[in-house]
Amino acid sequence: DAPPGNFGAPQPITVAATAAQEDDGTLSHDGLELVFAVATAGQKDLFYASRPDLQSAFGPATKLPFSLPATSEETPRFSDDDLTLFFAKTVGAGNLDIHRVTRPNTGPAAPWGTPSVVQGVNGAVVDKWFMPCDGNRYLIIIGADIAEGVLGAGLPTIGAELSSADSETGPFVTKDCLSVTFASTRSDGATNLLYTSSRTAVDQPWSPPVLFDTFAALGGGQQDPFVSDDNRTFVLVSNISGTNDLYISTR
Repeated sequence: DAPPGNFGAPQPITVAATAAQEDDGTLSHDGLELVFAVATAGQKDLFYASRPDLQSAFGPATKLPFSLPATSEETPRFSDDDLTLFFAKTVGAGNLDIHRVTRPNTGPAAPWGTPSVVQGVNGAVVDKWFMPCDGNRYLIIIGADIAEGVLGAGLPTIGAELSSADSETGPFVTKDCLSVTFASTRSDGATNLLYTSSRTAVDQPWSPPVLFDTFAALGGGQQDPFVSDDNRTFVLVSNISGTNDLYISTR
């Protein structure tokens, strides 16, 4: 295949770009399924939409059956086979812990099971944006920092190279755990913008994060990146319209 060209101008994902506050978008690995959060009354619910092919628009969004009225469900990410969805869910007095829910097959007709807590990754503060990579490794947000861990090897450790004195959120890491894109307020202490970092191996330090300004023309605060396996589809959130909306760009 020819190398991909430049990303096109991001276009709003109509079903997730309404007057409501939509964010936390993620796609399945085939790009045909979308899960995102809608924020209302101080909490979030997860919604699902699908499309028949990559050229079509996503159909109507429906709330996922395990997204409950009394709790917040947010920051979804799919496993490599798209049969497990990791997400953060309210526990206790407003904290979030990482949960998982599975299904027997992919697609809009697949029934979701009952969510359960992911053991060994949750601490005493807000845990969200669990992003698996390279087998049992993962990145996660602890409070407002990016941490990394290995399932079964104890709690994750905050990464000094990726975290700052400001707020980080929404890490998306490649399958090999060597490249990450995330949002941070480090530019001015208030506005989320996208940053990237890489490393040569999983036991090596991350490079100093640099501003990812590919979508600067879109404007607004930008967060919650998703990048397809072939690096040809990029999903992000911008608040340029006055509310958080999901946008998609392809190349």
